[in-house]
Amino acid sequence: MAPFTIRWGIISTGGISTKFVHDLLVDPSSREVSDVAHKISAVGSRSVESAQKFVDKFKATPENESAAWGVKNGVLEGVKAVGTYQEVYNDPDVDVIYVGTPHTLHHRNTKDALLAGKHVLCEKPFTLESAELEELIAIAKDKNLFLMEAVWTRYHPLAYAVEEVLKSGKLGKPKRFSADFSMDFPLDDKPTSHRMLDPALGGGSLLDMGPYPSVWAMLLVHRNPHNKDTDPKVLTSHQTVYEKTDVDINSRWLVEWKGTCQGQLMTDLGSAGFQEATAVLQCEEGDLVIEYPPYRSEAYQIHPRPERDIGAIKEKSRHHHPIAEGNNGMSYEADEVARCIRDKKTQSDRMPWEESKITQGWLDVVRTAGPTATAHLKGTAGQ
Repeated sequence: MAPFTIRWGIISTGGISTKFVHDLLVDPSSREVSDVAHKISAVGSRSVESAQKFVDKFKATPENESAAWGVKNGVLEGVKAVGTYQEVYNDPDVDVIYVGTPHTLHHRNTKDALLAGKHVLCEKPFTLESAELEELIAIAKDKNLFLMEAVWTRYHPLAYAVEEVLKSGKLGKPKRFSADFSMDFPLDDKPTSHRMLDPALGGGSLLDMGPYPSVWAMLLVHRNPHNKDTDPKVLTSHQTVYEKTDVDINSRWLVEWKGTCQGQLMTDLGSAGFQEATAVLQCEEGDLVIEYPPYRSEAYQIHPRPERDIGAIKEKSRHHHPIAEGNNGMSYEADEVARCIRDKKTQSDRMPWEESKITQGWLDVVRTAGPTATAHLKGTAGQ
């Protein structure tokens, strides 16, 4: 049987869209996929010239690179380069829109795509605030369209492997959790217009990096078989201001799953992350450790508890589950989108709207309670 082919429209031509399109061009068999395939029908940018430059760069992919497979096999055949996003939304040859614009534009872009009758995969964070997300979900429901936050980490081989460890029960009940996405980012070397520094673009560590400690909180605690709390709340939060532009250089927040455990989440632009432990779930019988980086980890470790608190786990072990060669790691979420649309689903069972709403709510609490300029940003819900 021929694979189900989904036709993509790409919104924005920045770095994240470049990685996503690259993965659409990689041979699906490289990740052992044969039931779905991808085609790129249109690319929208702020000008026809920039969209065409984006397309031409991929068409010129050297033959020894993994994306060359897609160029040779028609993934870009007939692709249109256009100077407005609306032209992509209105294109009858496009089934689904990938939104790779800055955070503060996610709601507007996704809403326009949904109103044009297109399915949407939107980069994280889904929206600036919860009211925007609620509106998008309502439109998707009304129009029976697929909508998903692009939390690619959920679809990586490691995420599935860790899920099986938790289901096995060998670690026992969670006791506490921590997750961290930190990097030594050269803030002082960047112009104030840079997206990581500009408050109007949702700059700072929280919105850009916050989805990653959040995804491990959701995968390791929220989806843990022992957890019964479906509405975990932020107990406390703190942000440190980068005085040059008044965005957060770091953010910390404590979340509680009643009856299960608490979790400390952190983002930081001023210090590098710890290589061997980007997320840690400490349990009754042993500890589960996710290695850095949180967005694309390829290994986890299981550790015994300290001698005075000994549990059933007696030896340390390390388990490697790499991303398929030649893939950035975004190919897996693209495959999920194709399967969901093929199966006429409006949301992914592995990335449901309710879980996006939970993490969006955490970001809302931390951002609006903080001292930064982004605390006062207002979304475009209802506009």
